[in-house]
Amino acid sequence: MKSCIAIGILTLGLLSAGCGTRNIPGMDIEVADTPDHRALIDIMHKFQQSFEKRDIDGLMALASPKFYEKSGTNDTDDDFNYDGLRQHYTEHFKIVEKCNLTITLKEVKVEQNQASIDYRFLSRYLMKLPSGEKWQIKDDINKMILAKEDGQWKILSGM
Repeated sequence: MKSCIAIGILTLGLLSAGCGTRNIPGMDIEVADTPDHRALIDIMHKFQQSFEKRDIDGLMALASPKFYEKSGTNDTDDDFNYDGLRQHYTEHFKIVEKCNLTITLKEVKVEQNQASIDYRFLSRYLMKLPSGEKWQIKDDINKMILAKEDGQWKILSGM
């Protein structure tokens, strides 16, 4: 009788341990395995791929028509909206020969139809300048803000 009770308690303990929140495997941080989190990580992957391919249409497809970038400054002269985003990347990629983007997620938060992703990025690109080719490296932290629009996550800022 005691062994049946012990087996029952052990089975119940194993079952309840398996009911906890699962995280997405292969991540450097703990991110709950939910459809929203998977969709957000997919957006970050598409962002990285589109940037490295210098695919402006791919980048624009990730952005919301409500996109607005403040460029991290108080000066409104460097702010741009969705239309300005295309111009921003067009100008940037005109002088970029090769580029590589490494993204490290720091935090992913979802609250209903809003999300934020804190990430560190390391971009390396070969620029074609009048003085010759030059490698540029930028290592920084950014926050991407997203909203669910018509069932799809779209980037509002932080590209």
